[in-house]
Amino acid sequence: MSYSKMGYYKIITSLVGIILLLILYIIIIPPEVEIKEVEVEKEIIIEVVKEPTYAYNITSEEREMLARLVYREANTESLECQMAVVSVVIHRWQDGTWGNTLEDVIYSPHQFTPANLLYQTTPTEVNYQAVDLVLQNGCTLPQYVMYFRADYHFDWKGYKPYTKIYTTCFGYFEVDKNER
Repeated sequence: MSYSKMGYYKIITSLVGIILLLILYIIIIPPEVEIKEVEVEKEIIIEVVKEPTYAYNITSEEREMLARLVYREANTESLECQMAVVSVVIHRWQDGTWGNTLEDVIYSPHQFTPANLLYQTTPTEVNYQAVDLVLQNGCTLPQYVMYFRADYHFDWKGYKPYTKIYTTCFGYFEVDKNER
């Protein structure tokens, strides 16, 4: 009799174990959840980055100098006006009358009054943006426009006004226009 009690005991414990496993299975994985093995493909993204082309190639030091000059000459003016100031400097550089380098042009005597303050100037993001837009896209004024002044056009003999952007006037000499 003891032998048959042992057999029943094993059968009952096995059944209890199976029932417990079924209960755990039902609790952990509800019947509405279906388990599938899914094969996932990797998505490969190729990004082509085109290096920007520039209308003018200058050094990082020259870029910094231009941005500082723009800050001193036109910081409170619009982006459009700041780009026009950069254009005037580029035109003078290309002309060669004020020197062969941007540094020569910027520090040319009696040209850009605040040039002696550039060493203590910190340009804004807008100043850099004005420089970069002109370097990438070209000047915003015609080649012959090589002068600007705040608030009024000067009355030098032969000077012609070209445009006024906010409070800055841009102009040229007739002889410069005819040579271009």
